[in-house]
Amino acid sequence: MKYILPLLFISFLFACCEEEKKEAIQTDEQAVADVEKVVQNLFDEVWAGYDDTAIKKYQTENFLLLEHGEIWNNDTIANWCKNAKKRDQKVQRINNFERIEARRNGDKLWIAYHNYGTFTQDTVIFKRSWLESVIAVKKDSLWKLELMHSTRQPLE
Repeated sequence: MKYILPLLFISFLFACCEEEKKEAIQTDEQAVADVEKVVQNLFDEVWAGYDDTAIKKYQTENFLLLEHGEIWNNDTIANWCKNAKKRDQKVQRINNFERIEARRNGDKLWIAYHNYGTFTQDTVIFKRSWLESVIAVKKDSLWKLELMHSTRQPLE
Protein backbone atom coordinates (compact mmCIF):
# COMPACT_ATOMS: atom_id res chain seq x y z
CA MET A 1 0.00 0.00 0.00
CA LYS A 2 2.82 2.39 0.82
CA TYR A 3 4.19 1.99 -2.73
CA ILE A 4 0.95 2.83 -4.51
CA LEU A 5 1.10 6.58 -3.91
CA PRO A 6 4.69 7.01 -5.17
CA LEU A 7 3.92 4.82 -8.19
CA LEU A 8 0.85 6.90 -9.01
CA PHE A 9 2.94 10.08 -8.70
CA ILE A 10 5.64 8.71 -11.03
CA SER A 11 3.00 7.58 -13.53
CA PHE A 12 1.50 11.06 -13.45
CA LEU A 13 4.92 12.63 -14.15
CA PHE A 14 5.53 10.35 -17.13
CA ALA A 15 2.09 11.12 -18.52
CA CYS A 16 2.74 14.86 -18.23
CA CYS A 17 6.10 14.54 -19.95
CA GLU A 18 4.56 12.59 -22.83
CA GLU A 19 1.84 15.23 -23.24
CA GLU A 20 4.48 18.01 -23.39
CA LYS A 21 6.36 16.08 -26.11
CA LYS A 22 3.17 15.77 -28.17
CA GLU A 23 2.52 19.52 -27.88
CA ALA A 24 6.12 20.37 -28.82
CA ILE A 25 5.92 18.59 -32.17
CA GLN A 26 5.49 21.22 -34.85
CA THR A 27 3.97 20.48 -38.24
CA ASP A 28 5.88 21.49 -41.35
CA GLU A 29 3.28 24.13 -42.18
CA GLN A 30 3.52 25.60 -38.66
CA ALA A 31 7.30 25.71 -38.99
CA VAL A 32 7.06 27.45 -42.37
CA ALA A 33 4.59 29.97 -40.94
CA ASP A 34 6.93 30.63 -38.00
CA VAL A 35 9.89 31.23 -40.32
CA GLU A 36 7.79 33.48 -42.57
CA LYS A 37 6.97 35.49 -39.45
CA VAL A 38 10.68 35.74 -38.64
CA VAL A 39 11.31 37.09 -42.16
CA GLN A 40 8.44 39.58 -41.87
CA ASN A 41 9.61 40.77 -38.43
CA LEU A 42 13.19 41.06 -39.66
CA PHE A 43 12.12 43.31 -42.52
CA ASP A 44 9.79 45.36 -40.32
CA GLU A 45 12.28 45.91 -37.52
CA VAL A 46 15.70 45.85 -39.19
CA TRP A 47 15.26 46.83 -42.84
CA ALA A 48 12.34 49.25 -42.37
CA GLY A 49 12.91 50.25 -38.74
CA TYR A 50 16.74 50.38 -38.80
CA ASP A 51 16.83 48.55 -35.44
CA ASP A 52 20.26 46.92 -35.31
CA THR A 53 19.45 45.43 -31.88
CA ALA A 54 16.77 43.23 -33.52
CA ILE A 55 19.36 41.43 -35.64
CA LYS A 56 20.16 38.97 -32.84
CA LYS A 57 16.45 38.12 -32.41
CA TYR A 58 16.08 36.89 -35.98
CA GLN A 59 19.52 35.87 -37.25
CA THR A 60 22.14 33.39 -36.08
CA GLU A 61 25.56 34.65 -35.00
CA ASN A 62 27.12 33.40 -38.25
CA PHE A 63 24.31 34.70 -40.52
CA LEU A 64 25.23 35.57 -44.12
CA LEU A 65 23.28 37.69 -46.59
CA LEU A 66 24.14 37.33 -50.27
CA GLU A 67 22.82 40.67 -51.46
CA HIS A 68 22.94 41.20 -55.21
CA GLY A 69 26.59 40.17 -55.54
CA GLU A 70 27.76 41.34 -52.11
CA ILE A 71 28.35 39.34 -48.92
CA TRP A 72 26.95 40.88 -45.73
CA ASN A 73 27.10 39.61 -42.15
CA ASN A 74 25.47 40.82 -38.94
CA ASP A 75 28.10 43.55 -38.48
CA THR A 76 27.59 44.79 -42.05
CA ILE A 77 23.84 44.94 -41.47
CA ALA A 78 24.24 46.70 -38.10
CA ASN A 79 26.43 49.34 -39.74
CA TRP A 80 23.88 49.73 -42.54
CA CYS A 81 21.15 50.31 -39.91
CA LYS A 82 23.23 52.96 -38.13
CA ASN A 83 23.95 54.79 -41.39
CA ALA A 84 20.32 54.50 -42.51
CA LYS A 85 19.18 56.15 -39.26
CA LYS A 86 21.50 59.10 -39.95
CA ARG A 87 20.20 59.66 -43.46
CA ASP A 88 16.57 58.77 -42.71
CA GLN A 89 14.40 60.73 -45.13
CA LYS A 90 11.14 59.57 -43.54
CA VAL A 91 10.51 56.89 -46.11
CA GLN A 92 7.98 54.29 -45.01
CA ARG A 93 8.84 50.76 -46.18
CA ILE A 94 6.36 47.91 -46.29
CA ASN A 95 7.39 44.45 -47.49
CA ASN A 96 5.03 41.69 -48.59
CA PHE A 97 6.05 38.16 -49.40
CA GLU A 98 4.73 35.55 -51.79
CA ARG A 99 6.00 32.05 -51.13
CA ILE A 100 7.31 30.05 -54.06
CA GLU A 101 8.37 26.89 -52.24
CA ALA A 102 9.28 25.76 -48.73
CA ARG A 103 10.88 22.60 -47.44
CA ARG A 104 11.74 21.38 -43.98
CA ASN A 105 14.25 18.81 -42.84
CA GLY A 106 14.05 18.50 -39.06
CA ASP A 107 15.47 21.65 -37.49
CA LYS A 108 16.41 23.20 -40.86
CA LEU A 109 14.00 24.84 -43.25
CA TRP A 110 14.31 26.82 -46.45
CA ILE A 111 11.87 29.11 -48.16
CA ALA A 112 12.04 30.68 -51.63
CA TYR A 113 9.81 33.71 -52.11
CA HIS A 114 9.14 36.96 -53.93
CA ASN A 115 9.64 40.06 -51.79
CA TYR A 116 7.59 43.09 -52.83
CA GLY A 117 8.58 46.39 -51.23
CA THR A 118 6.46 49.51 -51.28
CA PHE A 119 8.24 52.72 -50.31
CA THR A 120 6.31 55.89 -49.50
CA GLN A 121 7.75 59.35 -48.95
CA ASP A 122 5.14 62.05 -48.49
CA THR A 123 2.88 61.46 -51.53
CA VAL A 124 5.47 59.65 -53.68
CA ILE A 125 5.17 55.87 -53.87
CA PHE A 126 7.67 53.58 -55.53
CA LYS A 127 7.95 49.82 -55.63
CA ARG A 128 10.81 47.33 -55.77
CA SER A 129 10.90 43.56 -55.84
CA TRP A 130 13.42 40.86 -55.08
CA LEU A 131 13.70 37.13 -55.59
CA GLU A 132 14.88 35.77 -52.25
CA SER A 133 15.47 32.63 -50.25
CA VAL A 134 16.30 31.93 -46.63
CA ILE A 135 17.63 29.01 -44.66
CA ALA A 136 16.45 28.90 -41.06
CA VAL A 137 17.59 26.73 -38.17
CA LYS A 138 15.70 25.93 -34.99
CA LYS A 139 17.68 26.28 -31.77
CA ASP A 140 16.19 26.28 -28.28
CA SER A 141 12.68 26.18 -29.83
CA LEU A 142 13.27 29.39 -31.83
CA TRP A 143 13.68 29.70 -35.58
CA LYS A 144 16.50 32.00 -36.73
CA LEU A 145 17.80 32.81 -40.16
CA GLU A 146 21.21 31.41 -41.03
CA LEU A 147 21.40 32.46 -44.68
CA MET A 148 19.52 34.81 -47.00
CA HIS A 149 20.02 35.25 -50.72
CA SER A 150 18.51 38.31 -52.38
CA THR A 151 18.47 39.34 -56.02
CA ARG A 152 16.84 42.58 -57.15
CA GLN A 153 14.28 42.19 -59.89
CA PRO A 154 14.23 44.58 -62.85
CA LEU A 155 12.17 47.75 -62.48
CA GLU A 156 8.83 47.61 -64.26
